[in-house]
Amino acid sequence: MKGWIAYAVAWIAAALLWTLASLNTGPNVDPATMFPYAVLIMGSAAFMGVGLWHLTARIPLNWRSPAFYFVHAPAMTMYALVYSTVWIVPDLMAGKFAAAWAALRTSPVLLWNILTGAGLYLSVAGLSYAIRAQRRARAEEAAAAAARLLAEQAQLAALRARLNPHFLFNALHSVGALVPHDAARADKAIESLGDLLRYTLGTEDEVLFSQEWRFTQDYLAFEQLRLGERLRIDANATPAAMAVPVPPLILQPLVENAIRHGIADRDGGGRIELSAEVRNNRLMLRVADDGNGGGAAAGDGVGLTSVRQRLRALYGDAASIAIDRGSPGYSVTMGLPCAPRR
Repeated sequence: MKGWIAYAVAWIAAALLWTLASLNTGPNVDPATMFPYAVLIMGSAAFMGVGLWHLTARIPLNWRSPAFYFVHAPAMTMYALVYSTVWIVPDLMAGKFAAAWAALRTSPVLLWNILTGAGLYLSVAGLSYAIRAQRRARAEEAAAAAARLLAEQAQLAALRARLNPHFLFNALHSVGALVPHDAARADKAIESLGDLLRYTLGTEDEVLFSQEWRFTQDYLAFEQLRLGERLRIDANATPAAMAVPVPPLILQPLVENAIRHGIADRDGGGRIELSAEVRNNRLMLRVADDGNGGGAAAGDGVGLTSVRQRLRALYGDAASIAIDRGSPGYSVTMGLPCAPRR
């Protein structure tokens, strides 16, 4: 609608300019007399321009196509002839056919008007094609963006589909290790597993970090049913970190790696350190263990690999993961932007 309003305003301005230009044709020219002619001439040009707009929708811009010239050449001729002769319509409507013909035949600007009409046709046609090309480019860009979004969503869904069975398999392995030795704790572990699965199988694409933190703490409590005092935990998260939105299951896989690859197989167990804070408008997450294995940095399985791929899909280069080898143990530090995802 706004485009058509701008179109009408442009032609009204053209009519005013035509009236001003007509004042230079003679000393006794009255603007009040010439303005109706300006409205008639520019109004007809504007009306034909609407038809030309629709014509450009049916005839694609193709300089090599004979059909392009076959359509536009006669259309431009008709446009120019109507533009250059429409000013005699009032005389024709009044029945002054001879006077109208004489005025048209002796008009000193008839050829100029024909050329002006052809120029207006080319201008309107060129602008129409330009607008359509711009709209088409925007539509293609929007379609490409939508396709990229669907591809990212499909990729994330595939990663999550891999992660959920991975988590379930490892959790059942933990329960199975309890059954022969402590049936009561195994029952408690199965009950806790149900609560954990409700989170892992959720459909939300984004949660507050407070939810991910609570889930990770529940997971650690679940693992402590199996490992007991062999699993020692030092966890600290600032209140500011809790309010940051994050993708679910972004911290727990690193904790799971630290337990399974760094602590579980050691007779004396080990310690896991978790921290979360906001620094320089980034959520900084750190998982460290004092084990001898790969720990949280064990990237040959689903855990760290999935985290890397999900961060790349969600944040691009705005997220980071750094792995450090301690003495002993490993640590993984993850940086996520606090701003909305791309």
